[in-house]
Amino acid sequence: MYKPTTFTEMWTRMPEVERRKVEELTEKLEAEIKFWDSLPEPERNKRLEKPKIVYDSDSDTLWLKNGRPMPRRIGFANNRVTVFFEAEIWYPSAVKISGASEFLRPIFNSDDAPMPPESPVVWRKENGAVEQVLHLGELEIRYIKLSDHLWIGNGNQPVEGSEIAEDLLVSYGEDDITPVGIMLMPAARLLIPALPPEWVSAASSLI
Repeated sequence: MYKPTTFTEMWTRMPEVERRKVEELTEKLEAEIKFWDSLPEPERNKRLEKPKIVYDSDSDTLWLKNGRPMPRRIGFANNRVTVFFEAEIWYPSAVKISGASEFLRPIFNSDDAPMPPESPVVWRKENGAVEQVLHLGELEIRYIKLSDHLWIGNGNQPVEGSEIAEDLLVSYGEDDITPVGIMLMPAARLLIPALPPEWVSAASSLI
């Protein structure tokens, strides 16, 4: 006769290392819930809204924010990408991308635009979907036009992720803390309105 296993029995059989991981994750989630519940509703809703996107042409820097505080920071890919976090909890609030024009301009060029011989873009086609892949040192960029999906990472496999804002996700490595990439979708629809006018004409078909 089948006898269901109780949670207590499963917990007792679980190795101590695994129990510790569950306890740490539970504490983290409880602290996060308590933190967000303590905020006024307008502040809680900032991470549920579209990201605030600003491109600074003088420094060639792209900012994606949810409007929340950003005192902590961790960079990856030689600090080409920096993720900022809340002070009270380890939760992302902004992303800064340095040297953004190096990959945004070639990615958002129209399909029939001539690509210079030194262009870092590699084109891949699979099941009718066109994927553009760039490797700039430690930085890996992938863009799928069909789904308007942009991934910017350091080549490491992502494990977990947190939403900074609607359509913007930060992914972490195995330690669930260190950022290894960001995902933006729909990328062109969100980014192009913030980019310089001379870029928009070449990418207007994407929005």
